Amino acid sequence: MSKNRLILAATGGIIAVLALAAAAGAYISYSAKVAAVEGDEESDGLEAVVAKVQKFARASVYPCQKSVKELDESSEKVAEWLKSVRSVAAAGDRVYSKTTPAAFKTFLVNDAKRLSSLPGEAGGHIARAEFAFGPFKNYITGGEMPSEQKLPELQRTWDDIATLIEILSAAGISELIDIQSKVEEKKVEKEPDDPAARRKARRQKKKANAVKAGEENKVQGHSVAHSYVFVFSARQHSLVKVVNAFATSERFITVDDFSFRRATDVIADAFAVDEKKAENSSGRSRRRRREASVIPETPQEDAKAAGGIVTDPQRDQPINVTMTLTVHDFRSLEDSEKSEEAQK
Repeated sequence: MSKNRLILAATGGIIAVLALAAAAGAYISYSAKVAAVEGDEESDGLEAVVAKVQKFARASVYPCQKSVKELDESSEKVAEWLKSVRSVAAAGDRVYSKTTPAAFKTFLVNDAKRLSSLPGEAGGHIARAEFAFGPFKNYITGGEMPSEQKLPELQRTWDDIATLIEILSAAGISELIDIQSKVEEKKVEKEPDDPAARRKARRQKKKANAVKAGEENKVQGHSVAHSYVFVFSARQHSLVKVVNAFATSERFITVDDFSFRRATDVIADAFAVDEKKAENSSGRSRRRRREASVIPETPQEDAKAAGGIVTDPQRDQPINVTMTLTVHDFRSLEDSEKSEEAQK
């Protein structure tokens, strides 16, 4: 090969290498540009960033120092509102002094007599002599002694029941028929047969209970609520007073559910009596002629002459009512006592 050809071949190779390098550089530069605009797996591109900025700019709260200041001010207003609402809701909170099982049992018996003697239509009282006061029957009429561990819960429960009975009495109900404490039944979990699995399940349960207790302790003044089912009889005007009394009570009481029914259907009974009289009457046509000749003097006689039924709601039998009530306590007084003890 001549010297000229060698020079030309070397030059051509160098040019080819330079061309490949330029192409590679252009490809890398293009890929970097595409990644910068559209983004890749490692980072968001310009389009994604611009879209986020536009989204924040179009939001109701613009990301700026003014918005931060307004959010802080709104948070303070919400906190003040929540404090005032909590104060109103917790106005009827109760705290109970320590007692002994014997002293509490004596108190139950005496207070049950007081509540039973409140005015009503059961022999002049709100409840009959044999009324059992629901979950406290064994403590009041039986020989069972309250356990010391359950005293705080029993004190709260009895105070709830006594408060509800007093409200019902003030509203003028006819008779208190039954009281039930609506306690959720705890599901009994069956432990595994394998000892290792049983130990593991116990550890997990213990850990879950500890976490739950820690979360409850973090919530200052977490509330407690007890539900009860009251069965009583009341007339129409008294039932309206009962609902209003629970709604306006200082104690935080909610009516979760209630139903009512009449002991007897006055209109149906009246129709039945009229039909029976009509069947047993032999002089029906003669009576009609005589009644037609008499001019009714009162609306009741007018309705009767026209074949209608006249009823007086004031003379109807009381309505049987079943009402589920929940008494809430926000433990505000307990928190105050704890704070005072901590300061001492």
